Amino acid sequence: STGPSLPLALGSTESPIKLELQALSVKAAGQGTQPKLDISAVLPSAATNLAKVEGLTLALHSDAFDVKSRTGPISGTVTADKIGLDNPTIAPLIAGRITAKVAGSLATDAIVIDSGSVTGDALNTGFDGRVSLTDGAIDLNLRADAASAALPAAARGVLAERTELSAALKRDANGNVTANAIRLVSGALTADGQASLADNQLAVDIKGALTDISLLSGDAKGAIAFALNAQGAGTAPDLSLTVDSDRLSVAEREITGLRLTATGKADAANPAANVQLTGNVAGQPLQGRAVLATSDGKRAINGLLLSLGKNRLSGDLALDEAFVPDGTVALDLPDIGPLAALALEKAEGDVRGTIVFSKTGNAPEVTIKASTASISRGDVSARTVTIDASIANYLAAPVISGKIRADSVTSGGTVIRGIDVDLKRDGDWTGFSGGANVKDIPARAAGRVRIANGTTTVELTSGQATMRGIKAAIAQASTITIANGTTSLDRLALNLGGGTATVSGKVGEALNLNATLARVPMSLANSFSPGLDAAGSISGTVKVTGAPANPAVAFKIDAAGVQTSQTRGAGFGGMGVSSSGTFSGNRLTFDASMSDAAGLGLKGGGTMTTSGTPTLDLDFAGKVPFAFLTRTLAAQGLSLSGTADVNLKVRGPATSP
Repeated sequence: STGPSLPLALGSTESPIKLELQALSVKAAGQGTQPKLDISAVLPSAATNLAKVEGLTLALHSDAFDVKSRTGPISGTVTADKIGLDNPTIAPLIAGRITAKVAGSLATDAIVIDSGSVTGDALNTGFDGRVSLTDGAIDLNLRADAASAALPAAARGVLAERTELSAALKRDANGNVTANAIRLVSGALTADGQASLADNQLAVDIKGALTDISLLSGDAKGAIAFALNAQGAGTAPDLSLTVDSDRLSVAEREITGLRLTATGKADAANPAANVQLTGNVAGQPLQGRAVLATSDGKRAINGLLLSLGKNRLSGDLALDEAFVPDGTVALDLPDIGPLAALALEKAEGDVRGTIVFSKTGNAPEVTIKASTASISRGDVSARTVTIDASIANYLAAPVISGKIRADSVTSGGTVIRGIDVDLKRDGDWTGFSGGANVKDIPARAAGRVRIANGTTTVELTSGQATMRGIKAAIAQASTITIANGTTSLDRLALNLGGGTATVSGKVGEALNLNATLARVPMSLANSFSPGLDAAGSISGTVKVTGAPANPAVAFKIDAAGVQTSQTRGAGFGGMGVSSSGTFSGNRLTFDASMSDAAGLGLKGGGTMTTSGTPTLDLDFAGKVPFAFLTRTLAAQGLSLSGTADVNLKVRGPATSP
């Protein structure tokens, strides 16, 4: 087809296959029963329920293909411009243009692959082997080299730029599968082993090492070794995991003789596990244990314990069929530093309290009562904190009630003091009210919040903050939603000294905000600039778009009755100022006009850069009344009337225009 493609529908109603065929060519050349054969096809798209392929081209070639027996040497290439697959794990690996090549031969009973490959932006694979056409047996050697950035995010932290995986796969006529010579290599991470599933019996034996644990935490040094073993029925194998390290250093604390062992049975009906942890952290003995047992269909973790020096975490938990806990965990941690080191973190402080898991009907609930005299991690610290809160339905739609108190919380250079927040249950909402002093700015707020279906919704009913005598308050009830990393504002209105600023829009990877100013008094600036003595009000609109690190701003504002101490001293009365323009890429472009009742009338505008030394390119023209000189001339017994025509141009750097 040289025009639109030919649509083809194959498969069944439940599993349809939709093809768009643009070109198909079959060529046979030569004499006898073994001609030279070339087959090619162009398909703009091919789609199933699971995937859609766009820009598909196929080419097959054989130098001597036996048409009668359908045997002979064969090679082929398949390319796809785009593969759409609703699988977040695989999709990044096959992003972009994918090319598959194979060379081998087709026999009456098997396909022999001498060499094969699949390549793309993120993936390079190679394979060779044999596939039986009579009994389905497979014997393949696989090699893969993938960009680690295309692998799941949870694994990337310990991987180098690329990850290599190789294995020898076999499947016999009975469907038994083995994977031998499995090898994974990516920088400091290595793993070797084998696995098999034969006669419904699973056997897995993997051993490996991470020779640089600083990949997990910058505060850590050392290496760990691990081993995973699984044996038994495929539906309920016995599992064993060990993690060992002779010596680690975390946040200047030495961890020696660390050993974690976990054994159990992966039986959905009767799960069992035994976890043991031993070692020495900064000279203090480490002991941890947890035993999961099932008796009469009831699951429980009995004797849960983590002990390190004087630190102790203990409890007993019953688990339902969904492994939701019911029970109490007690925390007595006078020095969390060694425990933090065990988690490859650097922290200091103390925590004491209890965590109680329970149920109200079918909804799980957790009650936390905890306190700390001080706790710190990095540049974040808190002092004299108490938490007494219950979280209802915490797995699906958490609702919190209780109290949170803190003398201070410090994050970098920001200090929040006197935190006092009350939380209460309001149906599937959490009501909140309270206040704090943020960088010496008293603030209070009240409203409610709900978390459901991945969306956090905040309804603000009131709020206020006072800075340098300026009080900003919520002018009307407003709603804020947070979903998929984007915050949406719905007419968030602030009362500013009698005027209002109303903001709507979205904040995420990109900004899309609209602000409306209504009679915002310019006198608010007086608290920040002594002697300014500004008067008047500002109204208008501001739109902010683009990346948060480099936003673009468009504005249109009108100011009425504008005065400052300087304009008064010069003899000007209240002025009207209108301006519109944009700011983007460190460049301000604007038009403006100024007028007053005495006959002032200036119009102009231009550009100003803000990167480095500001550069000016401004033009203003209009009339300036001599009346502004009245007071100065009157002191000398003089008077002057009329207006002056002004034409002003400003060019060059702001430091010496």
